[in-house]
Amino acid sequence: MKPVNLKLISYIFSLFIILSVPPFALAEEQGHAHGQHEDEEPELNFSTVQLQEFDIKLAQAKSGVIIKTLDLTGEVIVAPERLFHIVPRVSGVVRQVFKHLGDKVAAGDLLATLSSRELANAKAEFVAADSLLQLANTNLKRERELYKSNITAKRSYLVARQVQAEMSINRKAAEQRLLATGLSEKSILAVIRSVDKDLTLYELRAPADGVIIEKHAAQGEVLNINTRSFTVADLSQVWVNLTVYQMDLPSIHQGQQVSISTHFGIADQQTESISHISWLSPTLNEKTRSATARVVIDNPNGYWRPGLFVSANVAIAKKQADIVIPLTALQTIDGQTSVFVQHDDAGFEAQAVQTGRRDFQQVEIIQGLKPGQTYVSQNAFSLKAQLQKGEFAEGHSH
Repeated sequence: MKPVNLKLISYIFSLFIILSVPPFALAEEQGHAHGQHEDEEPELNFSTVQLQEFDIKLAQAKSGVIIKTLDLTGEVIVAPERLFHIVPRVSGVVRQVFKHLGDKVAAGDLLATLSSRELANAKAEFVAADSLLQLANTNLKRERELYKSNITAKRSYLVARQVQAEMSINRKAAEQRLLATGLSEKSILAVIRSVDKDLTLYELRAPADGVIIEKHAAQGEVLNINTRSFTVADLSQVWVNLTVYQMDLPSIHQGQQVSISTHFGIADQQTESISHISWLSPTLNEKTRSATARVVIDNPNGYWRPGLFVSANVAIAKKQADIVIPLTALQTIDGQTSVFVQHDDAGFEAQAVQTGRRDFQQVEIIQGLKPGQTYVSQNAFSLKAQLQKGEFAEGHSH
């Protein structure tokens, strides 16, 4: 074996070190070549035209009032005066069903038809009573003329008048029975004129606008006068029953402003409705030892569904704060609550802030804003989108 040439090995190792370029030096050189700085944030500059285009509003930080709130929970229910239970006023067999569970209906819409022997008998009695009254009227008129001509005795005239009165009462009673079944005066006249050929036909109609939330009527089924065939609910306005425990009762009273919200909405977006306490129960529930505060809220889009659990913030006091801004000004950037502030050069920067108390629309700023400092109060998400766009472009520019 030949001896190892140590000088040759040392020379080769030195040459390798000289020719090699350290990775960190290469990265630094490339970074300078591209003129990039990792700690440099994208510039946020919006012209006056752009501010108007994106409806971005500016405001100056100043003091204000924060409304102290009390958190309560509750449930959405159907307003009782807007709930309609539909039962047939005569017994019968379901002939045809026109509306089904979940259908929207307008007042007067036909829900179902029945074949009712009871209704047919009532109509027949009315027709008979009307015919007898017409006959009694004719007879009374004849007896009156004969009595005036001294052809017949007064007794015959009085008997005819008594019969006419009895027939008039019978017809009125028969008409009232038909009205009690839900028939209109127009429908009753149709019975007399023989326009109504099917005396057994009974119609179930919607008493008001709403949506069908219950249905117990199927073709061929026998419905009695105590059978709840349909339930229609007008959900354009609903109630929210809030639970108020004993310890919170001194702070709750009628007329207080309430913010109703839920996180169980579409795409997990919180939806909010502002209203007032319209009623507070005078007694407590024996099991829960709690009172009920009622809030009435408009529901034009049907979002507030009966049975939905909600949260409520009740305004119970007002507190002064040094700096108060609208909730719309807050944005979450890199996990921090931030506000976009404007510099003297008209540029914008996301500035982290520390929040304090808040109410339905405003929040107290403890740190991060100074009095008089200009910030974005509305549509700040437009700046956030621009900021994230700049960060994304920077991250992919290598």
